[in-house]
Amino acid sequence: MTTGFETSTDAQILQHDLEPLILEALKERAPVRAIQWERFELATSYDAHVAIVHFDSGETRKVFAKNFGSTVRPKDSPKQRREREVRVYRDFLNGTGLGTAGYYGSILDDSQGRLWLLLEYVEGTPVGYLDIATSWAPAAAALGRLHGHFATHGSALDGCGFLVHHTREFFWSKVELASRCVSAIAPDRTSELAAIVRRYAPVVDVFAEQPRTLIHGGCRSTNILVNVVGDPSRVCIIDWEEAAYGAPLYDVAYLLDGIEPPTLDPLLDAYRQEALAYGLTLPDRRNTKHIIDCFRLHMIIVMLSQAVLKSYTAQAVGKLLGIGRRLADVVAFQN
Repeated sequence: MTTGFETSTDAQILQHDLEPLILEALKERAPVRAIQWERFELATSYDAHVAIVHFDSGETRKVFAKNFGSTVRPKDSPKQRREREVRVYRDFLNGTGLGTAGYYGSILDDSQGRLWLLLEYVEGTPVGYLDIATSWAPAAAALGRLHGHFATHGSALDGCGFLVHHTREFFWSKVELASRCVSAIAPDRTSELAAIVRRYAPVVDVFAEQPRTLIHGGCRSTNILVNVVGDPSRVCIIDWEEAAYGAPLYDVAYLLDGIEPPTLDPLLDAYRQEALAYGLTLPDRRNTKHIIDCFRLHMIIVMLSQAVLKSYTAQAVGKLLGIGRRLADVVAFQN
């Protein structure tokens, strides 16, 4: 039934571990004639494969297999990250009609090192590769639909221990870790971070006042696929390892980081239109810009908190501190 293995190890893992899950997930379709495996060669931090499932009817279906056990970049809390992504796909996103990839199964066996997630293969273009003015509005709108859809699930989300919870303690914990990293890498610049931190309490107050919903938690422009093959109107948000219960504008700040008016305005309008259609409470445009800038400052704190893990140089830390100072000035002036 199976063809296209690169090594005997690949054959054993993919055939014996993953193919039964694929067959179970697709059992309602025509009988399967063969499964062909290919390595996924596009940019990703994890090793991944694509299964091409051939049915007796002549139809084919592709399945994306993500190997959590093999990554080229260091990850904080890898066990929690993979469990979080699996459960978000399985328990929240599956069947919502929000354009996200369908969940086909998973194996999380730490004792054997068998750590896989199987998803519908969605072939599209990361919106970050495309022109902002002409291509980004659908991505912003999809984010608004996502946030709006889950805004009424507050009690369920609040009780989910596998999600990151964006509490005051969460935000201050990033400050503490950033302080340790700056002290370790650029001890002569700790006073610069301290000056930012002295102005950070009102920023955390802003965060605490925001409505909460399911958020992506790291919604970079490379994590939203548009121009999906077979369904150009579909927008697919991928990579849910940092999923959280938090403020919707946190995701907006990540997606639209560095974009300023007038280019920013139609993107915010596209986001607001979809989110408001679900009844999600959002601030007016002026306050929205202020909150986004607050989250941009937090993003700098997060990057500093990862400086040791990601082996940043003292020069890189200094550059981040410079951006952080400017953002701290902006949010203080806006207040």
